[in-house]
Amino acid sequence: MSDTLRVLPYFSDVSDDLLERVAAHSEERDLADGAVLIEEGSDSDEMYVVVSGELVVTKQAGERSIELGRIGSGDVVGEIALLDDAPRNATVAAKGPTRVIYVPASAFESLLSDPHVVRRMFRTVTSRLRSIEETLRHEERMSALGRMAAQLMHELNNPAAAVARSTKELARLQGEMSAEARALGAAFGGPEVSKPHQGEGLGPLERSDAEQAVARWLEEAGVREPWDLAPALADTGWTLDMLEAAVTGTSGEVKTSLARWIGLGAATEMMLDELAIGARRISELIRVVKEYSFLDRAPIQEIDPTAGIEDTLILLKHKLVNIDVQLDFPDDLPSVEAAGRDLNQVWTNLIDNAADVMQEGGVLDISAKKEGDHVVVRVADTGPGIPDDRLPRIFDPFFTTKEPGQGTGLGLHTVHNIVHRSGGEIKVESTTSGTTFEVRLPAVP
Repeated sequence: MSDTLRVLPYFSDVSDDLLERVAAHSEERDLADGAVLIEEGSDSDEMYVVVSGELVVTKQAGERSIELGRIGSGDVVGEIALLDDAPRNATVAAKGPTRVIYVPASAFESLLSDPHVVRRMFRTVTSRLRSIEETLRHEERMSALGRMAAQLMHELNNPAAAVARSTKELARLQGEMSAEARALGAAFGGPEVSKPHQGEGLGPLERSDAEQAVARWLEEAGVREPWDLAPALADTGWTLDMLEAAVTGTSGEVKTSLARWIGLGAATEMMLDELAIGARRISELIRVVKEYSFLDRAPIQEIDPTAGIEDTLILLKHKLVNIDVQLDFPDDLPSVEAAGRDLNQVWTNLIDNAADVMQEGGVLDISAKKEGDHVVVRVADTGPGIPDDRLPRIFDPFFTTKEPGQGTGLGLHTVHNIVHRSGGEIKVESTTSGTTFEVRLPAVP
């Protein structure tokens, strides 16, 4: 036991006598994946030293479980509650097979007689408390933002649904009005005005020629604002032959009014189509934002990483208009266990950065595949690359390759922290032909 403790950094300079006394009262324990070592709210009777494996520290906030950090080989856990003589303030569980050394309160008191251990423990405790406070503050802000966003999404969804319903009803009413108009025309011996089949996707030049021909015909018929009505008539499939057939047997003001009525009907139809498309897009964006932000869901869950990438691409569509986006996602890709909202922040930063370096155009290649027990996502751009002297510092806080005032230098630092907090790792390779970020996340078995 003393030999095992000696090789751990935390006990490297402890005297042999003290180490023997601590080892005499301690014991090793093997934990299976998911085994709970410390329960939040339980009494403080011991400290644990991690020999191998990893422990996950979580705290309950209402119905949510917030991950505060991870503890690896050589670190200790449980010392804060022992020093404070207070109940445990978090839950600690094994992430994969883990071996720990159980150090009871009596042996812990002996360790406090060594100034080296006290200084090391003081640094560990203060650093851990700062990290916990920062995490909880962040979660509190994100929770408040999530509640506000959920309310906003709900409020937006109602008018979007109302617009969709009204558009559908307007289209029905317009159809009935057109039917009544045709019936009236037949009753009074007027021409038969039938709605043409939808235009068959004219090319740009053909469409321009059709618009000009229709506009000149309307102008000759004495219709006001012919150039405003011509595009709608051309897009809805009206040709000169159809228009001539529709006004056959009329002349003067009757012909002009009938021609204008046909043009207004086509314009109304086009506007109804645009309203329907707009309502559908609003509803789709609301869905994407809800999926993207994982509103009303547990913070840690099994998720499909590619779904988050696709949602991010929709939200950043305005920045990718000149970029050829290529996706390669297999159908049998396993899920990963992570905070969906945080993981989407990773994709947002990586894709947004790629768009920034390819403002004049380029290729954004995003692929995902399973490698061993990990899911690997690669985001590659064809930008100018990152200089070799800056590459080692790319994940440092406040370091940025952008012009002054264009970036905070926290984006990739945040990405790095989120990936590591999820039990993964991130790498970057860059040449003058482009940059590739590789995110490796543990796959759910």
